[in-house]
Amino acid sequence: MDNQITKIDFSSIKKILIVRLGKIGDLVVTSFVFEVLKEKYPHLEIHLLTLFSNKDVLKYNPRLTKVIYAKKNPSLYLKIIGLCKESYDMILDFNDNPSTTSALIFKFVSARIKAGYDFPKYELYTNFKVTPLKKECSHIIERMNNFLFQLGIEADKKLVKPFFYVGSKELTEVENELSLVSKSKLLIAINISAGAKIRCWQIENWNLLLQLISNEYKNCFFLLLSTETDRTQQQKLASLIGNENCFGGMLASIQHFAAYIKSADLLITPDTSAVHIASAFGIPTVALYPNPEWNYVSWQPYHIAYQSIKSPTENINDISFLEVFSKFKSLINEIGLT
Repeated sequence: MDNQITKIDFSSIKKILIVRLGKIGDLVVTSFVFEVLKEKYPHLEIHLLTLFSNKDVLKYNPRLTKVIYAKKNPSLYLKIIGLCKESYDMILDFNDNPSTTSALIFKFVSARIKAGYDFPKYELYTNFKVTPLKKECSHIIERMNNFLFQLGIEADKKLVKPFFYVGSKELTEVENELSLVSKSKLLIAINISAGAKIRCWQIENWNLLLQLISNEYKNCFFLLLSTETDRTQQQKLASLIGNENCFGGMLASIQHFAAYIKSADLLITPDTSAVHIASAFGIPTVALYPNPEWNYVSWQPYHIAYQSIKSPTENINDISFLEVFSKFKSLINEIGLT
């Protein structure tokens, strides 16, 4: 694209389209961008293009003027055609993997400024190129904050963290569910579900871990979280550790899931969506990761107390329950939750 831009005058920008077509975790880590933009430029009209599966994540977010939800192809292409009728001043694409869909958006959706990472796929269609940080050396939030910095936006440090807006209705429903749990108990959220098979830890490992925790920390009570798909596994784990020592969260929306995590004292999870939600609420976290290194570095908890473990392979079942217990103890000692 001709007429490359090196400096942006935000006083002339009124309407922005942000493209973030990833999963739940991608949206949660990107949420700080909306906060930074609205704090710096309250007049901005921020539109977001994302996947329909993220609808509940953004249900109560007050920073967005409009959210365009799309399913996978061909619905997504129809949404792109619809965006051609809008008059945007700027398009920002925070996906740090080159994407054919992003290239099509840059090509067909009109905007004075089209900013994306400096990938060959976007060469003909962007006029502000962002140099990406190396994935194996930087957290995803640091990479997006660097994107903003290259645009000329210096973010307030207190805003550079995940955000998640939970509805008062969902929070009240979860609080009512948990009202029977003694306030003297240490409420440990155990999320057994994950978005990929390589991130799913066997129930036998969870059982051995929770037995160890119960034996050493008598005041612990476990809040077992899972998707509907893993409900049978959740119930199996509850029966193994004793229903008197745990509660199975039954409310299934992502809003309820976030409310459960917000209500906990600590989280253990192999899923990065839960990691970032916990980071939004400041909940200490033990996180399990598969290889490779860039994934481990990119998706760590952010600006909270945490311990993390990387599997020696691409499957977290190669992480032992003893390793996780050791990290749990270290985190408990660090934050003084004994």
